[in-house]
Amino acid sequence: MDTIEKPKSGAEAGYKPAQGITKFIIDDVRAMMAAPLPDDVVEAARQSVLDWFGIAIGGADEPLVEKLRAEAREQGGNPLATVVFHNEKTSTAYAALINGAMADALDFSDANLAMRGHTTPANVATALAMAEAQNASGMDFLRSVIAGIETGCRVGTLVNQPYLRRGFHPTGNLVPFGAAAAASQMLGLSADQWAHALGIAATQAAGLLASGGTMSKPFHSGKAATNGVIAAHLAKRDWIARPDALEVSEGFLATHATGMHDANLFAAKGRFFILDTVYKQHAACQLTHSSIENLLKLKREHGIGVGDIKRVELNVPNPHLAVCNIQQPRTGLEMKFSLKATAAMALLGDDTHAIAAYNEKRAADADLKGLSAKVEVNGRDELKAGLSISTIELNDGRRVTAQCDTYDPLRNFPLQRGLISKKFLKLAGGKIGEKAALSLQEAILGVEKLASVSPLLNLAMKKG
Repeated sequence: MDTIEKPKSGAEAGYKPAQGITKFIIDDVRAMMAAPLPDDVVEAARQSVLDWFGIAIGGADEPLVEKLRAEAREQGGNPLATVVFHNEKTSTAYAALINGAMADALDFSDANLAMRGHTTPANVATALAMAEAQNASGMDFLRSVIAGIETGCRVGTLVNQPYLRRGFHPTGNLVPFGAAAAASQMLGLSADQWAHALGIAATQAAGLLASGGTMSKPFHSGKAATNGVIAAHLAKRDWIARPDALEVSEGFLATHATGMHDANLFAAKGRFFILDTVYKQHAACQLTHSSIENLLKLKREHGIGVGDIKRVELNVPNPHLAVCNIQQPRTGLEMKFSLKATAAMALLGDDTHAIAAYNEKRAADADLKGLSAKVEVNGRDELKAGLSISTIELNDGRRVTAQCDTYDPLRNFPLQRGLISKKFLKLAGGKIGEKAALSLQEAILGVEKLASVSPLLNLAMKKG
């Protein structure tokens, strides 16, 4: 039986250096951050921040955000960082928690196939809170965001494929490593301190797929952010953790993953995973998007009306069933995690891009429930990533089929900027006003020129 080599504590142990896998990740990311950033990477980071602010502002009044704000006010803390949209400050850790959860509250945040979760909500929340507390520049803020995304995605490559053990949620389990790196980058920690920060993150990494459709799912992003802040600050104080917590026997990979695929990691040296970020255009779980797009295409190309439909068949990767297969959703949040409901919405002509389209009244609607009952969802082991094969069987006997994978990165940055800008203005404009939203967009798209992140926070504030 393998035994864990237990490090000595305190001064006797010293500050052990990282070795192996952890060291490779840290050295790779730190080298990338020390060099001039490519223009497309900076643009990708700007777009991620723009998308983040739109979603955060759009979700700022969600009930889970108010509950977290109330908890922060009750617990107290040194007011170093701002809660976005709300004119209040709290501790850096609580601001990261609230803002991270806020940016995932609408389930409208981005995804990255390297770790199959939401990279941006926690990493931007961490970097933003840390940048404000440290009075860092806009460029330092962007570097922190990028460092977080690159680190989390590298840990993700280690567990691809067949991925995390059953029941774990990538955003909860992998993103804390990114958030710890984002905070470590902002604090200017040494390589050894980074390793201990990742070790602190590793021992806190948690998140369950079963939380989908509840307030605890966006809590994963918030908790990843606050865990990252705490991890880096403790590492700065020379807190002793496992500096090899990823690869050590009984460490993160041994307990959370079905295997370690280090060849994937080594092959990714110097690669910027942020370029592969996928931004949502539907306000529902990312795993529903390919099916939605398929049905919209079939409806458009074949002139299909609701009365023409006999049956709908959705074939999706088997793991999707554990995340977004709620059979009879009762709330708007549950609708976002229901392939049946989102398929029916698309065919009925609902605006699946709009956050207001998902609500309790619509979930109970007879037309929606009736069409949902005609949707059959099948998990297929041979389907990978976000691929969905969707078939509509018509009353006249015809069967029409479409397939797509919305996990494929767009890689057209001008087009992507336009799509994200449109989404941002729709989400933020309704909350802070069109003029303020346009000013905030301009500031974000030039964030690397700002002396601090204060202009972003000021422009994002609720008016009145």
